[in-house]
Amino acid sequence: MTNITLLKSNDFQVSDWSGGKTKQLYLFPPTGHYGKREFDYRLSTATVELAESQFSDLSSFHRILMSLDHTLHLHNASRQEETVLAPFTPYFFEGSDSITSRGTCTDFNLIYSDHYQGQMLAISDGQELSRDEAIQFIYALGDLMVTGTDLPSLNLETGQLLIVEKETQETELQIMFSSNQPTGAPLAIWAGLTHIPTK
Repeated sequence: MTNITLLKSNDFQVSDWSGGKTKQLYLFPPTGHYGKREFDYRLSTATVELAESQFSDLSSFHRILMSLDHTLHLHNASRQEETVLAPFTPYFFEGSDSITSRGTCTDFNLIYSDHYQGQMLAISDGQELSRDEAIQFIYALGDLMVTGTDLPSLNLETGQLLIVEKETQETELQIMFSSNQPTGAPLAIWAGLTHIPTK
């Protein structure tokens, strides 16, 4: 069985962070608290408005970051590495990493605990996706239609978030994306989480 939830813009929480504004798209569990670091995973998008900013300390969590519009220059002092992050390219790092970001953009973030393994990628028009992650998110960058196995045909508007939760991870979810938007830029961001069994 597959559970489907569609969230709209008025379902999201917007707040300030040191470098701009952040929009919390989803937090699990719903009773969790991001500020207290009491949650399993969090999906968000944020504006980076300063020419140089420092990433928040999220020790004991893992992170994936993607720019939705402009190139970022990341200095990871913990790894002693420099990364030129092109738009729609996922960057995996630890929440405890000391990172300085140079450049302004709107970004997309997935933060998750040790109980999960995360993935993220950009989706183009006409692309078919076959994934077996138990929890899958589709964030619409433009108006699009999503169809798939165990899914009704769904029309997503820009800025809406589709959450697909499978009760059995053995079955792959086949998803097809289509739109009448001009081709070129990605239609959506897909993120997925696999639960890691406790040993």
